[in-house]
Amino acid sequence: MKEVKRTWLMLGLVVLSLFAFGWADKGDEKKEGPSVEELVKKKVEQLVKPARRPLSPEEAQWMVRLIAEALSPKEREKWWSLPRREAIFALGDKIGHVAVIPILEQIARDQEEYKFIRSTAVRSLARVADEEAIEALIRILDEAEKAMKQNPKDAGAREVEGAASEMLFRLLGMPIQEIDSKKSKAENLRAYWEKVRKKIDLRKSVYVLKVLTH
Repeated sequence: MKEVKRTWLMLGLVVLSLFAFGWADKGDEKKEGPSVEELVKKKVEQLVKPARRPLSPEEAQWMVRLIAEALSPKEREKWWSLPRREAIFALGDKIGHVAVIPILEQIARDQEEYKFIRSTAVRSLARVADEEAIEALIRILDEAEKAMKQNPKDAGAREVEGAASEMLFRLLGMPIQEIDSKKSKAENLRAYWEKVRKKIDLRKSVYVLKVLTH
């Protein structure tokens, strides 16, 4: 009987040591899940598509329809046109392809467009995760700042300037200490962009922008 007890005692000690040193599976204990970085990466891939990806036939057809709506002469006469504003925003927010950048920049810089249509194009452009979108936003900001200098009462330029500077500061995360008060916003942001362009993950920046401003 004593031998049986001794055997069971030894088996118990062996099992306890296996669990103590991690050599045995703890069964019901929760497994370690994905890291925060892995979860964010997955969300970024779901929400922000690569801007230079091949478009599927369905995406290409959708993009063509949105561009037609965005540039529609008939809808352009209605500055309040909600369908047109939604189409302009969807080009960057839903399509997010480099092919839409020239269209959105054209609308944003068109001084004959209604100011809120122009700012919608700016905010849409900021949702395209590509370096050329940043370059376009800086050009738009630079032009708007110069227009405001010539005419401080230019409401369109003021609206565009506000939207472009907000989007660029959000995307690039430019710290206050990097700002040179002797330079324009466009000059400051261009200098900072050249400094960080090889380090910044634009898809992640656009993801954060979408989450915070949608």
